[in-house]
Amino acid sequence: MESRNLVIGATGGIGRAVVKALFEKGEQVTVFVRKREKAEKYFSEFPDIEIIEGNAFSCFDVEQACFNKQNVFYCCNIPYPEWKFDAKKLLRISLHAAIIAKAKFIFPGNVYVYGKAQTNPVKENHPWNAHTRKGKIRIEMENIIKERANERHGKYCIVRFPDFYGPYVVNGFSEKLYLNAKKGKQLLWIGNPKTITEYVFVEDAGKALAEAALSNKGDNQEFNFPSNSPCTNKEYLDTIIKVSGKKSKTHFLNSGILFFILGLLNKNICELKEMLYLKREKLVLDGHKFKSTFGFLSETDLDTGVKKTFEWTNNFFK
Repeated sequence: MESRNLVIGATGGIGRAVVKALFEKGEQVTVFVRKREKAEKYFSEFPDIEIIEGNAFSCFDVEQACFNKQNVFYCCNIPYPEWKFDAKKLLRISLHAAIIAKAKFIFPGNVYVYGKAQTNPVKENHPWNAHTRKGKIRIEMENIIKERANERHGKYCIVRFPDFYGPYVVNGFSEKLYLNAKKGKQLLWIGNPKTITEYVFVEDAGKALAEAALSNKGDNQEFNFPSNSPCTNKEYLDTIIKVSGKKSKTHFLNSGILFFILGLLNKNICELKEMLYLKREKLVLDGHKFKSTFGFLSETDLDTGVKKTFEWTNNFFK
């Protein structure tokens, strides 16, 4: 059976979760990746997966990959310092290729577009008041998707998520919580430990995107998809410590001055500073629209999700 699903950026956390969700639904999947060797490692448990090696900045490569596909999942992720230069350019290439192929374009959004929450939980009609550079870029990206799709009679679906955690969420920061907890080392996190926030298990997010693609109920719609249960930043770290069986201590970086000083030495920390508000001020998503449309929300509670993440960590980082 020929694949009708293409996942661009498949070796990222959300991309890999989408592949897993599609495979569990009996779907054939094609992944578009930079390095075949990495993809073969990430997807060894999925037989018959088609791997296309190419450059996401190449219009030709992406158009060839999108040919004859019905669903294109855009799961590309680039480092924060590159957003202002490449985020919109990279999106336009894949979006244009999907439109040419007459494929639905599925986009994992985030909460950056909303800025600071005016009400909680945040519904889809919450004002877009992004006050950060990255939030404004995400607004532009979502508008590009909707405008181009409407101009060319294309299909899209946007599902917005809070922060991911879980298998294959590797960003140089999140996975270190689990690696350090295994050894009983200190866990370093950002923001106010008492702030209620959301961490959604990445495989639940993958299921949400797969359902949005395979059903026509969400065509040309946007949805919020919350976590299973909001928690404080400290509760998240405490759960990791509990499951690890060790006695790690925690430390939270919550000083704007400190982030400024560290940002002078590290571009990633500099870019992270403006997103501190998400770990200092409550913002939780309302999932009523998604549930009323597709019939489910995130099912993985924090304890279960952390246990699954440790299982992956033990195998992946041997």
